[in-house]
Amino acid sequence: MDLKTFGEDSFDSKQWINKAWASSGNQEKEIFVANTVSRLQLYMKQLTNSLDETTTQIVTSIPRIIQDASSLQLEGALLQQKLLSLEQKVQSVEEQTGHSIESLQKIDTLKSRLENAASALREADKWAVLASSLEDVLETGVPTQPEKLTELADQVTAMTASLEVLSDAPDYENKRLHLETLYNRLEAAISPPLIEALTQMDAERTTRYVTIFSGMNRFVSLCRCWRRAAAQRLAGEWPRLAAHTLAATTAMLAADAARQVVSANLKLCSTPEEGIQLLITLRADIDDFITCIQGIIDAPRPNKETLPQATLREFGRAAYAPLRELLPKYTELQSQLLLEHLNDPQLQQEDLLEHSRAILTVSERCEAWLDKAYSRAKKIAGEALYPFYMPAVENFVSTLASLISAHARRIETTFLSSAASGQGTGVLSSSFPASLMLQTAASHVLDTLARQEVEASGQGTGVLSSSFPASLMLQTAASHVLDTLARQEVEEPKDLDPLHDLPYLLLEGSDRPRAPPAAPSAAALRRSKDQLRNLARAILRNPIHVQLEKIPQLSVWNNNDALSTDLPDFALSPQEYITEIGQYLMTLPQHLEMHLSEKQAPLQYLSEVCTHTCEVYAEKILNIRNMDALGTKRCLNDIVYLSSVVEDLGSSITPALRSLEKSLRAASPAQTD
Repeated sequence: MDLKTFGEDSFDSKQWINKAWASSGNQEKEIFVANTVSRLQLYMKQLTNSLDETTTQIVTSIPRIIQDASSLQLEGALLQQKLLSLEQKVQSVEEQTGHSIESLQKIDTLKSRLENAASALREADKWAVLASSLEDVLETGVPTQPEKLTELADQVTAMTASLEVLSDAPDYENKRLHLETLYNRLEAAISPPLIEALTQMDAERTTRYVTIFSGMNRFVSLCRCWRRAAAQRLAGEWPRLAAHTLAATTAMLAADAARQVVSANLKLCSTPEEGIQLLITLRADIDDFITCIQGIIDAPRPNKETLPQATLREFGRAAYAPLRELLPKYTELQSQLLLEHLNDPQLQQEDLLEHSRAILTVSERCEAWLDKAYSRAKKIAGEALYPFYMPAVENFVSTLASLISAHARRIETTFLSSAASGQGTGVLSSSFPASLMLQTAASHVLDTLARQEVEASGQGTGVLSSSFPASLMLQTAASHVLDTLARQEVEEPKDLDPLHDLPYLLLEGSDRPRAPPAAPSAAALRRSKDQLRNLARAILRNPIHVQLEKIPQLSVWNNNDALSTDLPDFALSPQEYITEIGQYLMTLPQHLEMHLSEKQAPLQYLSEVCTHTCEVYAEKILNIRNMDALGTKRCLNDIVYLSSVVEDLGSSITPALRSLEKSLRAASPAQTD
């Protein structure tokens, strides 16, 4: 009974009695009243007893609470005293520590001074040895062998650094003057061979001599040698000029100056990104210059002279000469930019699945990277980009293909090791999704290469790019375009503007392809893709193979009890090996959907696994020797079970297994369909 009703301010006893009477049915009033009074009396007694018990508990617990409070107060006072004592100890420790820290600081300062003094002594000994060695070199003659020059450069750099360490030594000035004298002698000895190397444009020899000058901090002298070498080189070109006039000399000097300035600007770029931007700017400046000259040529005027095509072509090649000489550098710069994307720390992970996921992420991004590189290459060289752009792409793709191939071998090794130890779990192993992700990564890169080939062949915005999104169709389309272009003879258009024929202006005759060459690394990627697909299939089938391998050795096929042969068919149940296979096959759909994003891919893999299972199962049954009547019944029962599982998965058993089933039924007269 709910007692809250009796405690409400609006409680009306008459109303409550009438309501209780109305809900009592046809009970007589006297009986209803007697029962209700009895119940109310019982509830009142129970409530009184409960109140008495609660009151008794409160009264008995109050002294204990007071005692606990007194104890807690006493403990609080003791704790306060301990805190005061601890505070005093902390203050004492701080005072003692302050003195100790001051002592340690003094000791550390003294130690630093002793270390500096010891370092200065070591550097003084080192400097003396180096100075003596350099004097010996100057006395015997500066070597010309590359290894000796490299050692000399290291020695000079070490002497300069050693002298800087000895800057606080008392005899620093004497050592500096001594070193300056040695450097003067060394400069006089290596300046002639440096000028000779600069004149002959020998970069290897020049680099070694420049390193020696840099070690001596004599950059002004280095520039002086370069000017002398440049003057000698231009003086050698003077006799070969067609006309020894001021105009011819000016043209020769201007061309050399422009080439030197552009090359120097490219070398001064601190990053490959800056270098490529410099080439884009250079191409834009040359185009503006060509446009200006073409406007002057095309301007209407009386008695206008028509310039020969050969003259215009010669002028165009001269105008594009600075860019033509720097294009080989583009390949190196673009390769560096693309390869920087492969320095991601995620590509160094040990976990198979995470490593595959990292490679997949890189492959998904490579389309944007290559598209950006292609668009900028077009800005630099237009149709003449392929001899310089494709090597950079090939370098990047081959490196990525090597990463994919190496990780594929690692996945295969892990799978084979697990299978050999009996730990291969098929679709549940990390090797399966790792191989699928890696296969998808290879497909992404192949799709990107195919799209670029189609775009470069003039088909990038047509039907191919919109109507055939599947990677296989896109690759086939690209192959058809490339094959068609390969069969056609490439000829220069007769009516092409000679000032805008970039393949002629920027390339030599043998380097003027009109179509992009195929990337050799694509073949390696296709091989890796096929190998990964086969590896994924092998991993997926491994638990089935483990069970099927048991079939020929099972003892249930023969030597059965004669009485057991008469068992009815309903008394037989599928054996453990086939139920293990059936359970594994039934779990495949949900697991394959987790790892395969394409809608048809799980069904394709599932159909392949079912077909392969039936084929291998039929082969293993044929290897059973001396199968008796009961063994034949059991085998037929297992085949029926596998057939039902395969049919539930939307497939069917193979003709070979169906034929084998019919043969077994024919060999067992007691067996009925």
